[in-house]
Amino acid sequence: MKNKIQKFSKGDFQLIRPDVIFDETNLVLIIGEGEVYRGSFTMRANNEGRIRGLVYSSSFRVHFKDQGFEGNPARVEFTYDGRGLRPGHVEEGKFTVVCTGGEFELAFTAIIEKPYVMTTYGKVQSTDDFRKLAIKDFSEAGRLFRSKEFYEILKYENERTFYLYDNMRKWSLGEQAMEEFMVGIKQKECIFLTLQGEGMLFEDLTESTKGTLTLMKNTWGYMPIHIETVGDFIRVSRPEISTEDFVGNAHEIEYVVRAEKLHGGRNYGALKFVTPYETLTYEVEVLQNQEYDEDHRMPELLLAQIIKEYVGYVAGRVTLEHWVDSAVEKMVALRKLDPLNEVYQLMLGNIYLLGGKTEEAKWILENYNYNRFAIGKDPLTNCYYLYLTAKIRGDVNYEERVLDEVGKTYMRHQDSWWLLYMILNLDNRYKNPYKRLEVLEQQFEYGIHAVMFYLEAYLCYQEKPTLLKKLGTFEIQVLNFATKYRMMTKELALYISNFASQQKKYSDNLFRILERIYKMYEEPMILNTICTLLIKGNKTAKKYFSWYQKAVDSDLKIAQLYEYYMMTIDEDSAHGPLPKSLVLYFMHGNALDYKKAAYLYASLVIHEEQAGDLYLNYREQMVAFTWEQLAKRHITESLRTLYKRFCREDEMTAERMEAMRDICYSYEVRTKVRGMKCVLVIEKDGSVRQRIPYDMKNGAIIYLYDKESRIVWESVEGRHYTDSIPYETKRLFYEPRFVDMCRKYAASTGFWNQEPEKEKPDYEKIQAKGIDSFEDKDVFLVCSRRIREENYTEDDFLSYLAFEMFRRGQYDKVTLTYLAEYYCGAIGDMKRLWKVLKQYGVPSYKVSERIITQMVFSETLYEEEHIFEDYYLSDNVYFRLKQAYLAYVTREYIVYGRSLEKCVFEIIANECDQKEDLPDVCKIALLKYYSDKEYTGELEDVLHQVLREMCEKQLVFPYYMNYKEEWLREVQLYNKVMAAYRCKPGGKVRLYYKMKQKDREELGYRAEAMMPVYENLYVKQFVLYNDESVNYYFQESGNGEMITTDKKTLKTDKKTLKTDKERVFAGKYQMLNAMTDMDSDAERSKAMLEFEEEEQMADQIFKIY
Repeated sequence: MKNKIQKFSKGDFQLIRPDVIFDETNLVLIIGEGEVYRGSFTMRANNEGRIRGLVYSSSFRVHFKDQGFEGNPARVEFTYDGRGLRPGHVEEGKFTVVCTGGEFELAFTAIIEKPYVMTTYGKVQSTDDFRKLAIKDFSEAGRLFRSKEFYEILKYENERTFYLYDNMRKWSLGEQAMEEFMVGIKQKECIFLTLQGEGMLFEDLTESTKGTLTLMKNTWGYMPIHIETVGDFIRVSRPEISTEDFVGNAHEIEYVVRAEKLHGGRNYGALKFVTPYETLTYEVEVLQNQEYDEDHRMPELLLAQIIKEYVGYVAGRVTLEHWVDSAVEKMVALRKLDPLNEVYQLMLGNIYLLGGKTEEAKWILENYNYNRFAIGKDPLTNCYYLYLTAKIRGDVNYEERVLDEVGKTYMRHQDSWWLLYMILNLDNRYKNPYKRLEVLEQQFEYGIHAVMFYLEAYLCYQEKPTLLKKLGTFEIQVLNFATKYRMMTKELALYISNFASQQKKYSDNLFRILERIYKMYEEPMILNTICTLLIKGNKTAKKYFSWYQKAVDSDLKIAQLYEYYMMTIDEDSAHGPLPKSLVLYFMHGNALDYKKAAYLYASLVIHEEQAGDLYLNYREQMVAFTWEQLAKRHITESLRTLYKRFCREDEMTAERMEAMRDICYSYEVRTKVRGMKCVLVIEKDGSVRQRIPYDMKNGAIIYLYDKESRIVWESVEGRHYTDSIPYETKRLFYEPRFVDMCRKYAASTGFWNQEPEKEKPDYEKIQAKGIDSFEDKDVFLVCSRRIREENYTEDDFLSYLAFEMFRRGQYDKVTLTYLAEYYCGAIGDMKRLWKVLKQYGVPSYKVSERIITQMVFSETLYEEEHIFEDYYLSDNVYFRLKQAYLAYVTREYIVYGRSLEKCVFEIIANECDQKEDLPDVCKIALLKYYSDKEYTGELEDVLHQVLREMCEKQLVFPYYMNYKEEWLREVQLYNKVMAAYRCKPGGKVRLYYKMKQKDREELGYRAEAMMPVYENLYVKQFVLYNDESVNYYFQESGNGEMITTDKKTLKTDKKTLKTDKERVFAGKYQMLNAMTDMDSDAERSKAMLEFEEEEQMADQIFKIY
């Protein structure tokens, strides 16, 4: 290093700079636990130069056999002390190489190797390696997953991963468990299935047919799949499969459609693929016997419409005439659908008869082909015909004969409602509603559900409501029919309401009847009955709230009404204060569920102004209730309001504070995945202290005290799931005031298993465990204290520690002073240190010297001018380094056009003024810099002297011509012009030029081999008369290429002394130029005599020896 600086200080730059390359630029050091690693790296030069230099490391654990090196190639040997480091420790560092070829950085990564297991596919020593193994061979990965060796590998993973596996070993170690483990540690994504197509349609199958579908999965891994069939005509051979059955990411499923199980028309079925995470449905439809009449139900629908409209007529909503016209129209349509159906003909006649159109009815019946003894004749149809004729004739005797005939037929067909209907309308005994209702109830036993049947029964109750003496199945069906068709009279409605209120048990059917009745007649009595019935049935669903609300608003007096009002109110949608009557009712205590009681109290708190004195009357029980619920860890939105109002810090005991902490960290978790039995929480320390039953309706409430806590789901089958189950968490109570209260309490008491205080470092612990094991501020305090204790004595580890703390922004004047004294490293690091030293006013000249030394030695200079200025202004300047630096940067300025700060030239001028020895290149640079700038009087003398000195050494450049003409006359440059050229290093230059005088020009270019004035700078001087000019160009050759410049022209400038009266010309060539411009012969003759006299005087004065 000293030799190179010495040569540079003399202006000798002939040293070959090696072109350095490294065999490796990123070293990976694999180190066994407790071992000292030995390694090396090699650098070589592509050219002839030898590499010399020094190497530094960013790690205190690295030690070099020799910090200096020399050679080509050059090998640097080092050790890395891994003792005391745990497996899995990784340190990223760098080697800084400062050499004759420049400054370089080599990154290194030191890894303390973890335990590993050797498998068929290589080492497994991390979860990433385990994932790669599982992709290649899931079975072998499964065996490793179940082994104790895998337990040892995970000890060096992060704690969250280790604790998950530690708990999963207790639950299951099967393929599903391994799948969940890998999903939980983010080493793979969850498996999901897709179907190619949504379903399949078959038509007119005559025999069992096989179908296939393709099931796709998104990724590798294990998942069981259960196949369910919907529809007994579908069968699969294997209802249980898994992803192990897939080929690649696809699996073909076969199923059979069983023809013997199909019915006519559309058969709907499906295949359901049930996984732990989802259910996919593949629809199978079979269209069997396409000729099947899709309109086969049309007659049934038309008949139903006729009857429905008739009920409307009976209820008074439709006129008889309207009903008859509509019914006739529909019967005509029915007869077109089935012209041979005799019943349709008779029904048309019946419609005319009911509508009072007797003649039309007669005409229909007269055209009916009646034959009592015809083979195959339906006896019911015959009876129907006889019934209609009896009604048309109105003959009592005939009616009795018909009644007898119908009665005999009924005895054979007692389940026929139509026969009974005829008897009821023919027999005068049944005009009594009691008798009529009695026989209808008997007929109900046959399972009769015809609309006309219910209509006949209802009309009996309508005629005489007191006939309703019980609410059996028959009565309920009749009343249900009546309310459905809105036929209920107000009198009957009130009677039913009164009768229903006396019932001992709740009935859904009765509630629906009363609900419809209330829509028809909004009577308080009916509302009272409905609420009484609901309370008897303990109906607390939110849908019943409207009934209780109406009762409260109507001020009805019903036992337990207010309790059921509170039990059914929807807290999320309810607004405004609760009814005052309700608040008064609960003022002296209540037996409400805690959620509803909390809502009651929260309403009072929220609407305190409207409540007035009621709030004060309630306050005591509200406070007691709040503390009670806090102890039970209950939390709802209403309780949140109460906690905020009544929980004061000065009233918090240890038990209450612990409960408040639990509530502050309580979360509600929910998932849409079915079959989950409970939620487990793996705490930060790996324990499972929470196992909360899960309910699909209400979710589960867990406590998450730390972001490292992990949620695990347990299914009803006993399987455990991690992040594969999508779920939502909702924080139930987060109030900064209470969270801070708990933290303060924990800090003051050390409750709740607070993390132990971090170990306080000392110098020896930091050496053993490393900086990252402690807080930066604590390490810095140890470092600063150690420097003072050791009285600023140099120590390698202390230097490393001080600079690492500086790099992390931890420093003071003590550590800065220490670093200024001893630190030596990469140029960039030292420059950052220098800036901070200047800010803090710490002497920085030593750091400045190291920076400049390394920069000059490695020839890596950038933005260093003010650092050199700082060094120069100190009293400890090494003159060789000063000269070497100035020579190097001014050479770059002159030769390569580098820009430099003004301070560099001020220093050079000062050195020249002090008559200090400087290389010529510094003085050339000084003249170049100030050639186009203003300068002071003091600097003028220096520049004048330097100009004379450089011209004496024939180091002349065109920019000298910008200085004063007196100086140029003195150095005989005033009458000259110059052509300059800068070539590439190692090139050869020839100048081609020709002279021109007025119109006469030389025929060809003269060639002249140029000699450099300085390194690769070439200058040619010409002396020209006024009428002369020179055309020229340069030609550069080297490295197998030839460069020719553009042609240029040089002319002389007339330079005279600045005096108008005296015709004195400076220089003999200028005097000759002046003679050529004179117009007067006398004047020219006089000038020639003066020129001759000067020549003779010069010959006498200046003798050549």
